[in-house]
Amino acid sequence: MLETFDSFGGHHFLEKERVDSMNALVVMEDAGALFDVSYPPSGYNNHGDYEVPVVGRGKNEGVPLHKYVIREDTGDVLGLHSHSYAEHTGGYSFLGEIAEMMFPSTTTSCTLFGAGEKVALTQDIVAPLDLGNNDWIQPQICWISSFNGTWKTSAYSLTQRLFCQNQLIGEVPLIGVKHTRNHDRLLAMRVAVLAQAVERAETLKRMALTLKDQEFTDAAFNGLTAQLLPAPDPDAHGKTVASYERKLFSCWERWRRERAEFGPGNRWMAFNAVQGAEQHDINGAVRGRRNRDRALEKAIENKTPLTDKALALLTV
Repeated sequence: MLETFDSFGGHHFLEKERVDSMNALVVMEDAGALFDVSYPPSGYNNHGDYEVPVVGRGKNEGVPLHKYVIREDTGDVLGLHSHSYAEHTGGYSFLGEIAEMMFPSTTTSCTLFGAGEKVALTQDIVAPLDLGNNDWIQPQICWISSFNGTWKTSAYSLTQRLFCQNQLIGEVPLIGVKHTRNHDRLLAMRVAVLAQAVERAETLKRMALTLKDQEFTDAAFNGLTAQLLPAPDPDAHGKTVASYERKLFSCWERWRRERAEFGPGNRWMAFNAVQGAEQHDINGAVRGRRNRDRALEKAIENKTPLTDKALALLTV
């Protein structure tokens, strides 16, 4: 049973519903990601005069020491950087141009974070891979960039498990890119990105099929969660106990969901139960509500300790 969300309402990575185009720039426009930015110098008010500190010597002498990144349509400050920061003219459009040149008409979603400080763009690059028993994974490319300096412009290998919308993101970016219109370089990047992404997807498929062949009972899952989430001390603070209980409940809820969909337990189901709990319920929790953007941020930044430990324990 597949769940489908509107691509432009969040960052789900399933098929788009009733969308006219999969062109990267069209999808980014619909997501509100094609705004313009400016780079005014940073300064301060000195007794009524606006002072702008500048570089004192060298080839950049006289250049403003720091500059803002301002979103022109809203006036929001998206970043503050030194004079050496490379300006991306045209906002995030360069990311859509690169993505579209490499993999035309394959874009499935665009997520804008906060006021526009960060962006993520996904593309379906090959057909979904069948793991059997109606369990499918979809290899994708996830492009990211930022104006606040937290994310380099990079391309990640991402694999979407269609049943529960889990995003399995590679820990190391495939490539880092800069704004360029060099055709030969883009072609070389395309070959490198595609080859690595497909290789990682096939590696994940082999791992998944191996884990699916290994039985995993409720008792075994109980032992796994005990290792992942040790019970707090009896005199622990109430918030600590509540956090532990929420995480444990989420893992078991996801495990029950896996069992209800696929029947007898196996290690692949156990991994996805923990991974889904961490991604959707734990990392995505903000003031008692689920926040998909926060969950995606943490997945991209590899802040998934439960998933990492579960995979290590399940693949020994």
